[in-house]
Amino acid sequence: MTMGIAWALLGGFFLGTFALPSKYIKNYTWENTWGAFFFFGMLVVPVVFASLVVNDLWATFVHVSPGIIFGVMALSFLWGTGFCCWGYGLSMVGLSLGYALTMGTMALVGSMLPFFLGSAADAATLGGATVILGILVCIGGVAINGYAGMQREKSQAAGETEDQPGRPGKKSMLAGLLVCVVAGVLSSGLNIAFHVGNVKGKIYDISVGLGNAPWQAGLSTWTLVFLGGFISSVGFSTILLCKNKTWKGFKVEGSGMNLAFALLMAIGHFLCIFFYGLGATALGKLGTSVAFAIFQSSSLIIGCGLGFLTGEWKGSSDRSKRWLFIGMTVLIVGIVVVSFGNYAITVAKAATK
Repeated sequence: MTMGIAWALLGGFFLGTFALPSKYIKNYTWENTWGAFFFFGMLVVPVVFASLVVNDLWATFVHVSPGIIFGVMALSFLWGTGFCCWGYGLSMVGLSLGYALTMGTMALVGSMLPFFLGSAADAATLGGATVILGILVCIGGVAINGYAGMQREKSQAAGETEDQPGRPGKKSMLAGLLVCVVAGVLSSGLNIAFHVGNVKGKIYDISVGLGNAPWQAGLSTWTLVFLGGFISSVGFSTILLCKNKTWKGFKVEGSGMNLAFALLMAIGHFLCIFFYGLGATALGKLGTSVAFAIFQSSSLIIGCGLGFLTGEWKGSSDRSKRWLFIGMTVLIVGIVVVSFGNYAITVAKAATK
């Protein structure tokens, strides 16, 4: 359990930091930046890595029912779509509000649904109730951070600048909020796809049976997840590149460095998914519920910290900063409650054996 929590926290660290290199990408449109990232992050880095280190990777899927393969890829297709929505949502309502809304919605759908799909019986126990309480506390912390983001936007309104080059035009706040919520709902397909592939499809068990270590076996499921996300995210970026005739953007001065930053983002994103997978596997039956809450909450804490370091909260009111710290504290409490609930369930089950 301790290692599972540690892996989930490490995954959250990379989730909170993987997009940082995008701040240093210059002279690219949205579709150039995110299109390059999606290509590296959904295909090149994860699939090539898995192909090199997993024994009989592609043979694994021969033993998986077509329905499971389709289900995993369909759910991860939704995740890729949500990822695209998130990129747009950030440009419409700002980092703090967009991040809080998307991660909050993703935590709600992505944590609660797998819990009731795979551990409904545990929900009636003290440990199960504690896990649910902890998830709700984490969601409350995300909501408070969203409020802090709105307060920050309000206090900085007088100094607001025009839209940054290379990002979609700013729309109404209502539309931005809707896009972020939709992004969170669709992005929860990531966690549900992992749950379906491992718990329902037994991809992990099949891979272990082919001689793979646990960390290798987890990559078998993630390969399908990334391929589904690749179809939607790269497909959407390609449509924009053709529609806006921005393929030539890859030829601008400094494009090599931009692509290097996009590759660095892809590596960081892969590591966040990889370590989350280790955490979810180590926590067993409740992994996709408990590890997911820890993963999302810790990433938001890291992301907010980086926001301070990069000057995003410069000029904001003390009130907004106080709400941010309150929200971060609530998230930490939520993580502790979720972990305690998982420990209580583990002890109770061990005592009945």
